[in-house]
Amino acid sequence: MNPESSPAEELPALYRLILDGVAALERRGARVEADRIRRAAIQAYSTAWDETQLRVLEQLAGRCRLAVDALDEPADGRPRPDPRPG
Repeated sequence: MNPESSPAEELPALYRLILDGVAALERRGARVEADRIRRAAIQAYSTAWDETQLRVLEQLAGRCRLAVDALDEPADGRPRPDPRPG
């Protein structure tokens, strides 16, 4: 978190990031996990906008990212090739 900003300034963007991740999970067919994350995010976002809820939303954003990445992994478990040239 930026030391000059408050949780109230960061929560809306973080919540939006989570909702985007939830949408990505739904597109990949992970509707149960998407629903769990969405419900937890709604609960955190609708309570006090403080450091505790900011940490909860940060954890949920990480959970979304990991879930989407896991779904994007090839079925054989090999790492995805690096798309950058070079």
